[in-house]
Amino acid sequence: MLKLQICNERDRKEAQNRERRRQCELERRSRIFNARNRKIGVDVPFLERQIAEKQVEHDEQRRRDLAFAQQMIKDSNLAVVLEARENEERRRIGVEIDQFRQKYQRPEDRREFDLNDPDVLKKQLPPRTSDGEPVGLSSAQKFEGEDLAFEERRKIMAAQKNSWLEQQVQERKAAEEERKKAEAAYMMAIKARDERASELDKLERECRYRLGQANLRYNEALAAEKKQLEQIMKEQEEADNTAEMYNNLTSDMLTENPDVAKSALGKNRAIGFMYKGMNQEELKKFYAAQKEQMAAAKAKRDEQDKMDAEWQALAKSIQREVARQDIANQRTRRDIARQLMEENQLLALQQKEKEKYYRDVMYNNIPTDDYYSQFNTTTR
Repeated sequence: MLKLQICNERDRKEAQNRERRRQCELERRSRIFNARNRKIGVDVPFLERQIAEKQVEHDEQRRRDLAFAQQMIKDSNLAVVLEARENEERRRIGVEIDQFRQKYQRPEDRREFDLNDPDVLKKQLPPRTSDGEPVGLSSAQKFEGEDLAFEERRKIMAAQKNSWLEQQVQERKAAEEERKKAEAAYMMAIKARDERASELDKLERECRYRLGQANLRYNEALAAEKKQLEQIMKEQEEADNTAEMYNNLTSDMLTENPDVAKSALGKNRAIGFMYKGMNQEELKKFYAAQKEQMAAAKAKRDEQDKMDAEWQALAKSIQREVARQDIANQRTRRDIARQLMEENQLLALQQKEKEKYYRDVMYNNIPTDDYYSQFNTTTR
């Protein structure tokens, strides 16, 4: 059965790419292998294409600059409009502030306006308004010893004096009544105090008598209790002394009991300040253990000496083996060096023969034009 290869989309793209590369190679070859352009001039189409690309790039740059300039003009106009709006807003705010000040912060509404009023002299009254017809500013305004309001002031002072006298009379009457009431209350308080003092004196004498009787009975009971307590303490002290002497005589310290020196931390541990020494059985065990330790130490030293001697013998045998191996290695190296020298001599002879063959046989011919024509046939 005949099998035909079906061309798919991938094969078509591959064929197109190969054809495109082949055309590019032919154009490149015609450009590079053109002796006129290579020896006399330059690649004019290529330069024209470069000029066209530069012109296009320059036009694109001019277009971008123009667009940037137009955007700058638009931004400047917008900034001018925003600045005008800002100035108008500031002017409006200033007008509102001035209106507020004129309406709510007028100079005449200030507390110290009377000190800074420019029309203060115009608003002043004439110096003598109460003396009938007022006089002018250039006339004499005041004379030595003159008192125009004397009569009115005298009437006011007389009325004030009368009111003060009436007030003093009323205050004296009230003070007298208060004094009489205070004296009566004071006499009643003195009388009540005297009666209370006599009662308290009687009660105090009776309390002192009873307190003395109670104190006497308390002292008698306290003396009896103290005497009884001294007798009990004496008996207790005698009993304590007797018990202390007995305890000291029968204590583990004087009897040297070895069990008291045993520690709760272990049966082989002892309390240092209560330890009285080892007994005969412990001494025997101690001496026996000491002898065993001495024998073990001696056996250990003998074993160590034996091991040291074995190591020394092993080290000497190793040294002898190393020396023998060094001698064998030196002999081997001498044989290898002699064999290598023989091989080098053989290679030198072969090299000389090879150079003679190259010089007499291979390098005596001259290349022809066919040899040089095989180069520079492609652009890659």
